[in-house]
Amino acid sequence: MEIPRILASAQRLNELNGITGFLLVTPGGFAQILEGEGDSVVETYGRIMADPRHGDLRLLQQATAIERRFAGWTMGMAERDPTTEFIFGLYGISADADIFDQQLDTIVDLAGQLAAHPA
Repeated sequence: MEIPRILASAQRLNELNGITGFLLVTPGGFAQILEGEGDSVVETYGRIMADPRHGDLRLLQQATAIERRFAGWTMGMAERDPTTEFIFGLYGISADADIFDQQLDTIVDLAGQLAAHPA
């Protein structure tokens, strides 16, 4: 499966570029949060867009934050699986729900919860 290789590559490159963030993986898609200096985030997103393993990318928000929410993660990750199913469900993301249909705040809050309590 490609996810472990993508994650390892992201962690390595993010550390070099001062990027932090979190990746949510569901059967219906992915949601990723990137944090860092503006130019570094734009460059990282550009690499993601150019990677043929990624498709149907949607930028949900680009904003300046006062502090990083995922400062301890070069790229953390949580999958919707039997271990995390309950937490995903608390945020309204069922097995059939498309992560793209979720509100941005819901995605960020879910990622924060999972980052704080990794499985």
